[in-house]
Amino acid sequence: MIPPERHVPLLFILALAACGSGGPPPIPDAAGTQVTQVTLLRWPVGGGTPALYRFPTLAPARWEAHGTTPALTRVVGVDLDQGQAYALDRAEVVYALDLESGRARPFLRDVVQAASGPDGVVYAVATDRTLSSVARRLPNAYPGKLPAVPVGLVGTGSDQVYALFPGDSGLVVATQSQAPRRLPFPAAHAVHAPWGDIFAAGTADGVALLEPGDRDTPPRLDVGGKPQGLAFSPSGHRLYVTVAGDAQVQSFDRYTWRRVARWDLPGDGAALRPDPMGRFLLVRPADGDSIWVVDVIKGELLASWNTGWKDDLPTVAGGRWLLVREGADVVAYDLLASDLKESGRVKKGAADLWQVLDWSPRTEAAVAAGPDTAAAAPAAPTAVVYVQLSSSQNPAWAEELSSKLKRQGLPASVIRPRKSDEFYRVVLGPYPSREAADSAGTRLGQPYFLYLPEDR
Repeated sequence: MIPPERHVPLLFILALAACGSGGPPPIPDAAGTQVTQVTLLRWPVGGGTPALYRFPTLAPARWEAHGTTPALTRVVGVDLDQGQAYALDRAEVVYALDLESGRARPFLRDVVQAASGPDGVVYAVATDRTLSSVARRLPNAYPGKLPAVPVGLVGTGSDQVYALFPGDSGLVVATQSQAPRRLPFPAAHAVHAPWGDIFAAGTADGVALLEPGDRDTPPRLDVGGKPQGLAFSPSGHRLYVTVAGDAQVQSFDRYTWRRVARWDLPGDGAALRPDPMGRFLLVRPADGDSIWVVDVIKGELLASWNTGWKDDLPTVAGGRWLLVREGADVVAYDLLASDLKESGRVKKGAADLWQVLDWSPRTEAAVAAGPDTAAAAPAAPTAVVYVQLSSSQNPAWAEELSSKLKRQGLPASVIRPRKSDEFYRVVLGPYPSREAADSAGTRLGQPYFLYLPEDR
């Protein structure tokens, strides 16, 4: 029996796709073959030709870079709408790599700080402390100058951007309509939700909180000691905290600020890094050169790995593959496999910079994410069943949600109504049978409905 029509809130679906309640791993396509749009981009830290790798084997993807990049210091971000990835070189130049053509070029010069916002907009601070943004390849200058060179920039998806400073400078908010203004907040080591709508920073006896524009945000959260590690879930719904002398991770609800969970650790956790799809949480111990992986859904420690901790790695790609440096190599492990087996390795890649992309070249579209093969996946049989995630009478809302899910590597689309009193359905699929669709839905770990077009 097919469940009745339901409307699922946007925040729930975003939580499903990329949040602290646990996003889905890649799911089977209509033919039953597991596929993924996630790839791994290699930036040569000493200068050279970028390279692209496919999951899960980390074999070279069917993609070729044309030209070289100079010596680099760090990855800046990616704008998937424009098809460009960015990195900062040692000469204060942001380089842009066109993902379709594989060509790299200087993008911004005289840059001392740069970051990419949640919507791909690039923010940059010039050597004269002026701030600018580049959206759809069009530069926009902000009025005034920043008080100093910031340690970080946080985009919000609007013209508002936050600059983080150590010491008394705190947090500075800049907009296109007015000069930068300071907000008192210990921002040097602050963490923030993906869209910059809330900040948290450790203090001597708790966590300082700031939700710009909201006077109801509590000024301090009691976590039972001095915080060592802080991180928001990808949805921004949870704040994860580790405390000195307490071998646990605490999880707080962002809206009630009540503690909702505790997970035991082998020791003190010094830093936290959430899986972008929300299922796993990486913890750097206070002592030693290793990481712990916590399964947020099961609420338990999954395993530990001996590896370093840098800005780019370790991380989790596609909701399932842990990427770590091991000696001179970069290695992928399957966190959803019962034996946590190694799935791929790039030899002598540890010295370079790495960037996970929710993108794959068109030539990779038919390459399965199972055993590595150059053969294209077989054509899917005629599909009859969809996994329905939401229904709405707002077409713009449905299309926006579908786009967000596609960026997570999910086969999302919108089925438009035939009659005025019907709904716009956001679905995954299609699938050739109820069994295939139900299998895909089950892997999400969230409520879903099966939808058969012939039942309409």
